[in-house]
Amino acid sequence: MSGMSTLSLQPIVTYPALVGKLLAQRREQLGLKQGALAEALGISQSAYSRLEAGESVLNLTQLRNVCTQLGVTPAQVLQAADQYEMLLRQQGVEVAVEKPINPAAIAIGLGLLAALFLGSK
Repeated sequence: MSGMSTLSLQPIVTYPALVGKLLAQRREQLGLKQGALAEALGISQSAYSRLEAGESVLNLTQLRNVCTQLGVTPAQVLQAADQYEMLLRQQGVEVAVEKPINPAAIAIGLGLLAALFLGSK
């Protein structure tokens, strides 16, 4: 049995999901709908939804364009993401660069991320 790997249930959040959550929070503060913001960016609502969910990774141009529409700078968003990353790591949540394979760990991590954001309001 020494060759068997164990399934880790350490909570995981991806960095793109963390950035997307910050963008979603800012959009909601401004009272904007995803569709309206997506239209202003020249992309579909579903494509924008995937960016906020962290399912698609923002490139630098997209990040700059979204931030311009939301009245923040990319530096402000990334700085906030880095601060939340440190808080999540202190709570035992792994912040991964890429989407991990373990769905249970993702669900736990996203739940903790949501709780962190709800607690900051």
